[in-house]
Amino acid sequence: MLISPPRWENGYPPKTQLQLEVVVMLESVLGALLNQLGEEAFVGIYAKGSALKPWDSPLDYVPELSDIDVQLVLRDPALLNDIELALAVQAEMERRFFQRVPQPLHLPRPQIMVINPYLSDPNFSPSPAAIVQTLFGMPYTEVHPLTDREAVREADRWGLLERAKPEDLKAFPLNFIDMPGKYLFHCLRQLTWRVGPTASRVLSLLGSSFEEAWGHNRTHLVGRLEAAGQEQLAADYAGFYLCAWEFFRSGYTDSNTARRAIVHGVRALEAGRQVAQRS
Repeated sequence: MLISPPRWENGYPPKTQLQLEVVVMLESVLGALLNQLGEEAFVGIYAKGSALKPWDSPLDYVPELSDIDVQLVLRDPALLNDIELALAVQAEMERRFFQRVPQPLHLPRPQIMVINPYLSDPNFSPSPAAIVQTLFGMPYTEVHPLTDREAVREADRWGLLERAKPEDLKAFPLNFIDMPGKYLFHCLRQLTWRVGPTASRVLSLLGSSFEEAWGHNRTHLVGRLEAAGQEQLAADYAGFYLCAWEFFRSGYTDSNTARRAIVHGVRALEAGRQVAQRS
């Protein structure tokens, strides 16, 4: 059965307000980084991820679960190892955000990563240049160029296997058994960074181009999975995000929706691993 994603108009918070809050958080992060570290500290600052892609349906962004990915290339990769400096950046981005949006619908979740150590790792693939915003410094394609498309496919295979290792899948039940109520959000956080890339990685192994697999939002990816004969994976992938949405809409009180999201997420990881093993 093909999935028909819900529409933003069907009882979801206003998309335009959520998007505004994402933009304000991204600008707050950038301002805090430049002010606390100084422009001279950076080779480049880059933003990417589902929060910055088109939101065709609620599948494409789940408040407080979907990250705003900010990647840093520092002249001194150890600069942010200073706990007081890191917390000063955090405090300033928080202050900047709430000065501009005192009563937000949600608090967007930035994820800041210093990528210097990973630029030479063949399993750390670049993103399509079209979906990356260069916020400061050198162009993204000069810092993290795409040099080997086949290597990306192999990295995708590795990612599906690594993010769904049998020992991790086996550990999930006891990891999650003692997380009732609001603590279920921590379970979703443990899963989201694993589940998120699964659709793109599977499509990559099934023959989609780098740009097709990695350059689109989740609404598009779910349709591509269905077209590729991966209907159950598409349903579980979509189910993870839509149930997580319901958990957010309930004010994190409807625990059953979070539990359903967990089941969908684990099933999506298992399906992705099976594709990698067959490919």
